[in-house]
Amino acid sequence: MRKEELRKLKRIYATPKMVQMARDNHKKMQYSATWNKNYKVVYNTEFDLLVRCQTRKSFLMICVFKPEWIEKGIMHPLYEIYCNKEGDEWITRIMKQDGTEEKWSSAMFDNLPCVCSSHWWEYGLPGTKKRIWQNPEGMNTVQTYLGEKEKGMLGLIDWQRKIKAKRIEEAEKRQQAPWDADMKLVPKIMPTFKSWMLKEAADKYFIIYEAKKRQHEGWCSGCGRYVHITEPRHNKTGKCPHCRRDIIFKASGKIRNLETGRYEAQCIQKIPGGIVVRTFMQKQYYNGVKDYRKPDHYTEETERIMIMDDGTVKRYYYGNYKNKYYRFILDEYTSWYFSSEIKLYPGNLGTLKKTALKNSAIDLWARYSREKRLPVDAAHYLAIEKNNPVIEKLAKIGMFTLAEDLIRGANTGDGDILDHDATELAKMLKIDGARLKRLKAMDGGCDHLKWFQSEKRRDLIWQDAMIKDFADDEIEDEDFGFLGGYRISYVKIWNYMKRQQALTQDSLSRIMRTWEDYLNMAKKAKMDITNERIWKPKDLKAAHNEVVLILQQGEIEKEAKKLEKKWPKVNGILPKLKKFEYASKDFAILAPESILDIVKEGRILQHCVHTCDFYFDRIQRNETYLFFLRRAGQEDVPWYTLEVEAGGNIRQKRTTGDNQNKDFEEAVQFLKKWQRYFIKQLTKEEKAAGKRADQARQQEYEKLRQDGNRVWHGKLAGQLLADVLEADFMSVEAIIQEDFMAAGLMSAT
Repeated sequence: MRKEELRKLKRIYATPKMVQMARDNHKKMQYSATWNKNYKVVYNTEFDLLVRCQTRKSFLMICVFKPEWIEKGIMHPLYEIYCNKEGDEWITRIMKQDGTEEKWSSAMFDNLPCVCSSHWWEYGLPGTKKRIWQNPEGMNTVQTYLGEKEKGMLGLIDWQRKIKAKRIEEAEKRQQAPWDADMKLVPKIMPTFKSWMLKEAADKYFIIYEAKKRQHEGWCSGCGRYVHITEPRHNKTGKCPHCRRDIIFKASGKIRNLETGRYEAQCIQKIPGGIVVRTFMQKQYYNGVKDYRKPDHYTEETERIMIMDDGTVKRYYYGNYKNKYYRFILDEYTSWYFSSEIKLYPGNLGTLKKTALKNSAIDLWARYSREKRLPVDAAHYLAIEKNNPVIEKLAKIGMFTLAEDLIRGANTGDGDILDHDATELAKMLKIDGARLKRLKAMDGGCDHLKWFQSEKRRDLIWQDAMIKDFADDEIEDEDFGFLGGYRISYVKIWNYMKRQQALTQDSLSRIMRTWEDYLNMAKKAKMDITNERIWKPKDLKAAHNEVVLILQQGEIEKEAKKLEKKWPKVNGILPKLKKFEYASKDFAILAPESILDIVKEGRILQHCVHTCDFYFDRIQRNETYLFFLRRAGQEDVPWYTLEVEAGGNIRQKRTTGDNQNKDFEEAVQFLKKWQRYFIKQLTKEEKAAGKRADQARQQEYEKLRQDGNRVWHGKLAGQLLADVLEADFMSVEAIIQEDFMAAGLMSAT
């Protein structure tokens, strides 16, 4: 509709009857909601709007008046709505009080300001039927012109909604037409894909066995066959002897809610003009199945990425289209790939290698890489490989670790690690052929490559073992910058650090940080760090701890004296713990002689044993005591601090930073022997104190659970504190039961 033509049409003004209605409009009106008669709404007027309509040429002109305007003598309407049935269109002219035009609007009638507040019948109030007035002749005119079942403004609303729905449908069809054309290019999925995905792509695998005595056979969900098993136990982890997958043992009679997680896999298929990478999600259920060899499963395709020969890339995801129905939708806004590891179906890659993937090594990852997985999703991999020829070359000679490191670093850039102008692989990696062979032999990644590059720049030959040790621990040559003032080679650094590792069992990276920290503190302590005996001590960790004590001696003594005043009985109790000290050829248990020893321990290991009052309170009440776990020969080097109940139960064991590391597992059997020794030293009074401590601990755990207390920092942040403490607990009773079982005096149950 042309606005100029509409402006020329004869205007419609308020009639005398409408003027009188506007004057008489001041009536109180009360309405009840249809959904609740007790819900009432009161108005101070009878009508919100008054309506007139007439046909003008081929148009229907509907004028909407405000009673308060008419009462002021303003006879023109607020809205002039022009309807053209033949063109399925309408437009509204909005007027000002002075009779001039304000603007034009394509909004539907019930969305116009001053109308939507009156249009309440949908919400259980009378709305249009009672709050908007129109004479019967006008209502019939609207019905006749529009051909709707409803008369008047309700008919207009119905007509506008149909037109809008039609427009939306047409727009959606236009939008979806190219999508549908793309989807028609996608062929049917390979017949063996789903069964392959069930076996090869699952995130969990189980060996399910019948819970009978001396059971020697179980069904592996990974290889889909019965395999020989030894001493299975429900929920125990292990490896399938046939397919070598990590598995969880499950007794068939104990299966209740067994299922895998949601996992994904991809396949690549040829389409006209390119390829499509299809992503599927799957989940397996064993709940209630009659035959656990045939679990229920759910498979859904979630994504299709179309990579065309001309370089065009389109990502479609399976989703809810405008809250109407599910279909594949073109993603026009977000990145078209994701960077998670994924399994790729290998069944058709041989065929694709002859056509669409003839210049790619993607098939080698699916067949020969360590995990038989792509390091990123297939579409992302193909994009990276296309821009980095070195990826293809590395995969073709089996150097998947380095290729994966380069792929993972592709989004951040590899800096100077590659020569992108070179064409030979060794030169691309900025090394020579001999070093490439050594790098391949150790299955090295980017960290190993950097060491070989450094070796080549310095024109040296380093031991492969040194390069591997440093690179495996993610140590780069630049990390030793703190030793720049000393004449020491990397080989000597490595040999020194290996000797320290033999003493402490720490990682090389941790030893390096300790060394750097030690030198910084030694400098602050005015020590002669030019003396090799100082800057390269025989026992680095002991020297480090000694410097900590030197620098903090005044503070440590001051803190200890403050605690002695607050907990006056503790120093009298600690010497009595001497009888519990114990040692073997590998480990030793020491008892603190005073609060000063506890403060030193806490400061060096940087945990809270010296800062939390409850430890001293428990000692003073003879509930728990503190002991120091040491490695034999390094009794003066703090390792783990133990909190032990009066009866011998170990409540907590913590090392540097309030952590418990894997190295603690080495001492578990020793601690069990010590607990056996511990209970033999107990007096009658100490045994009674042990029972009270056991009860106190159980009450404390129960309260912590009720209060929902959680760990707020460190590796265990977010976990329930009661769960963490229970996992840390080593019970004397459990050890006694083990001894009875070993002696054949107690059944396994």
